[in-house]
This record gives sequence, C-alpha cells and structure tokens, in this order.
Amino acid sequence: MTQRPPDPIPFPRDRVQRGGAPPPQQQQQPSGPVIYLASGQPMRRVQQPTAPPPSEPVPLRTAPPPPAQPEESTAQTDQDEPRGLHGHTAAVIDSTDATFAQDVIERSHEIPVVVDCWAPWCGPCRILGPILEKLAYERDGQVQLVKVNTDENPQVAQALQVEGIPAVFAFVGGQLVNKFVGAIPEEQVRAFYDSLVPSEADVKAAEGYRMMQENQIPIARLHFESALEEDPNHEPAGVGLAAILLRLGESDRAAELARRWPNHPMSKSVLTSMELTAALNGYEADEIRRAVDLDPQDAMARYRHGCLLAIESQWMQALNELLESVRLDRSAGDEAARKTLLGIFSILGDDQPVVSEYRKKLGRLLF
Repeated sequence: MTQRPPDPIPFPRDRVQRGGAPPPQQQQQPSGPVIYLASGQPMRRVQQPTAPPPSEPVPLRTAPPPPAQPEESTAQTDQDEPRGLHGHTAAVIDSTDATFAQDVIERSHEIPVVVDCWAPWCGPCRILGPILEKLAYERDGQVQLVKVNTDENPQVAQALQVEGIPAVFAFVGGQLVNKFVGAIPEEQVRAFYDSLVPSEADVKAAEGYRMMQENQIPIARLHFESALEEDPNHEPAGVGLAAILLRLGESDRAAELARRWPNHPMSKSVLTSMELTAALNGYEADEIRRAVDLDPQDAMARYRHGCLLAIESQWMQALNELLESVRLDRSAGDEAARKTLLGIFSILGDDQPVVSEYRKKLGRLLF
C-alpha cells in the first residue's frame, strides 16, 4: 500500500546531542515518505555515486585514544524527538550507541536518514562533514543527518561494519539503502541526498496509488496525469494511469503507456488483459463453452475458453485450459496459448507458488 509523505517540518540551523535510555527494540511501522509501486516494491531506489572518491578513507582506529575529561553538558534531552532552537526538530543531530536505534532506524520510517561516521582526528571527515550538514539544512525537513563519532560509539561502527572513515550510510523505512566511503565532491553528495528525497512526481504518483486503493478512480487519474506533467518519463505514474485508462475503456492510450514500460508488472497486466479481451472479440460466452463441449480436441476452442475463464478471474481453470491448448497444438494462433500463459503469470506474480508450478508444466510440454 502506498503511503503519503508527511508535510516537511522547517529545521533551524542547529544541532543537538541526544542522550537518555536505550529505545525499545520494537520498531514502528513505516509511515513516512517511502513510496511503493503497486507490486509492493519501492518506487525509488538510490544510486551509488558514479565517480570515484577523490580521497581515500582513513582506516578506522582499532584502539581509540583515551577520551578527554567530559565537560559539563549543556545539551538538551528529549524523550520523543531531537529538538533544536525554538522547539523545532533539528536537521543535524549527534547520536550515540544508546540512541542510534531511535535516532536512525525508527526515524527513517518517517523521513530518510543519512548517517555520517566520523572522528575528530580524521582529515577527510573535516572536509566532508560541513558539506553533509550544509545540504541537510538546505533540504528543510526532507532528510535527517545523524553524526556518529566512531571513537566514542564503537558499537555503531561495529554494527555498520565501518572499516574506514568518513563512512556515510542512508536509511529509508528502517533499511540500509545506500552508502559511500571517503570524501566525495559536493555535487556527488547533493545527488546522494536527492536520490533519497521523493520528487514532486513521486509524491503525486504515490497519492494516485493511494486513491486507487480507496477506489477513487477519477481522483487517482488526476494525480497520475499531474505526475506525468511533472515528469513525462515517470514510470510508476505512467503504468498506474494505463491501468486506470483500461478500466475506463480508453484502451488505445492505455496500450500506448503500457508499451512504453513493457517490463513493468502492471504494464504486462494491462497488455495481457487487452489480449484476453481481443481473443474473445466476436464470440459470445455461451458459444465459447459450446465449442469446447462439441470438440474438446480443438486447440483454439480450448484457448478461447481459457481466455474467458481468465477474464472471469477463474485463474486455475484458465491455466489448465490454456495448458491443454498448448498440449493439443502449441502453434495454434501463432502460439497464442503459450503467450497468454506467460502474460497471466505476470498478472498473478512470479512469487506465487501456482505460477512456479505451471511454469514447470509449460516447460515440460515445450521441451
């Protein structure tokens, strides 16, 4: 199910130090700007920086120097949210072994979280750190930067398998989605941040899928159309709109959009549904059933009967009929039954046990 991102919260230009007891182990359910396709997969995934880092990371010290005597802390402590000036949530915070789960894992269910592992003695860290902080402030509540001093917090460094610093990790929905090591140029850091933050088209497409789930089809269409105006090459919006147009009877444009992204599961579903309908054009349902009763050895009659059963969502019977058509004459209708079987596999989903079973059955007939 798609989810609607929360409205951005203005962040002041300040940092705070977190403290307090370790958070509970149970994580929250995702509620932030993680946008999903209809197949359940994330809409956007971040990309690794394409160019190599200009400087090598500094190896992490295995035995950090003794810490200096702690000064009296003037930092604020809050049990719910890291707070900055005037009560606003801070764009950049310092985290510890004790608060990492809450600061990073739980927080990443609300907005993307970038973790900067650094140490005071690390020269490249002093170059990269200000860039990370500057760009976090620029994003004004769309991303959280969490700083972790690896000398003082060895458990975090061990959990993230940090071998050299600076090391930067990105978390979305409680999961590590990207990372890089070393001080990279500002434009690459900017691209790293941008890949985590949903675009305007992403947000509109996500709202379109939410409206589809609520059966608000006209409203969903408006959101998908608006997303395509923002980005004509936005795949999730395009295939979502194709599914809606097919449902509304606008098959020509639905087919045009689906063919732009033919490998997307929803596109395959749209195109297969159109093929099933075309196969029955000119035939009445009773006529199709009578043809099978009169001649069960007619491969095309069995094929049309399988298409009819699929349209009626009788998937198991449809698979059996189409498989029987392949067995009788695999070349009938330019291998229509085989091609339709593959399309139905896409509609049902490759992760379904029945699809795996019937793929094997089809393979045994063909080979």
